[in-house]
Amino acid sequence: MKNTFISLCIAIMAWILPQQISAQKNENAHHEDSYYLKGAVPEVNGKVVFTKEFSIVGMNKDEVYTKVQEWMNARMQQNNNKSKVAYMNEEKGQVAANGEEYIVFSNTALALDRTKVMYQMIANCDNGKCVLQIRNIRYDYPNEKEIYLAEDWITDEIALTKDQSRLARGFAKWRRKTVDFVDDMNESLQKALSGFTIVQSDGKPEETRKSDAVSIVNNQVRTAENNTSAETEKPVAVVKPIAKAAAPAINPAIPIVKAEKAVENVKPVEVEKPAVATPAEAFPELTADKVQASNGRLVIIIGDDEFNRTTLTANAGGYLSSSNGLKFINTILTPEQSYQALEQAKEYKVAFYPNGANKPSVVLKCLNATKEKPVQGRANIFIGQITSVELQ
Repeated sequence: MKNTFISLCIAIMAWILPQQISAQKNENAHHEDSYYLKGAVPEVNGKVVFTKEFSIVGMNKDEVYTKVQEWMNARMQQNNNKSKVAYMNEEKGQVAANGEEYIVFSNTALALDRTKVMYQMIANCDNGKCVLQIRNIRYDYPNEKEIYLAEDWITDEIALTKDQSRLARGFAKWRRKTVDFVDDMNESLQKALSGFTIVQSDGKPEETRKSDAVSIVNNQVRTAENNTSAETEKPVAVVKPIAKAAAPAINPAIPIVKAEKAVENVKPVEVEKPAVATPAEAFPELTADKVQASNGRLVIIIGDDEFNRTTLTANAGGYLSSSNGLKFINTILTPEQSYQALEQAKEYKVAFYPNGANKPSVVLKCLNATKEKPVQGRANIFIGQITSVELQ
């Protein structure tokens, strides 16, 4: 009798559990699998770059910029972590941020399956429009020792079957949830541009929800014509589908190349007070298009003696930054790379080699401005205050 009862309990659990998992899966799914097939994850020069263009008739550049800036600040603050707006340029209408938050794959009574996603977000504002890009996507999955790249997990080549008719097992959840994450981000900005509140009254992030009053069709959103103020804003009207355009070129003036600065596995660093004063307009010729770590490699050179010097490649890339009129080159070493020589160096050079080139296009002479002590077994950022620039 006892064995019969136990067998009955096991049979009931075996029937109920799949139902719960299936219900949870359906609840979390935004679309049918066909939505996530070929083309759902766009690539630009081999990098995953999601681009959405919003068209807002009757709103000038300053108004668009103000709304986007407010939205991006609020969005980053909602995360309650190291997410922050990293760059603002009102004159050029550009706002950029490094963010990190969680993507939940499934949440049942038995287990929570989620990953932290790190990303870079860039908005270019102009009269009547805004182009939002989400790129440099990284995943920090619990119990793993490395950061996964979107290019290695969610592209058509990786996450679809060979005939591209189905999602590949093992990569499906990553692709689905990343596309949903980007869609939700676009919807949030869409609401902000249309006059919706960004944060609930209790200060918590708004829940993603579809609205009949606001829609995006083929990367385009339009408001009612002659809408000139927040008080007279009308709901966004759906427009007829238009052909998808190629992703616009990212403005090279934005001094951000990679988003690793927001990755939890990267040891945060502080910049010491520079030892050498530099003019406020230091090196205007050194724009971000001159150093694109995603399209080349950064090589650190320690020592001036050609036959007795140390060189190492920043395997995790790097990016330019500026503060108080000074410019810096931030190089990122992966956890397995030796950093002792760089840690001890007071000065060094950073050379940028474009893909396929055997000579550097830029050589930057730097003072070591890294204050935080690096940690063994973790990725570390080393900050160099640029003191001279050689463009080859």
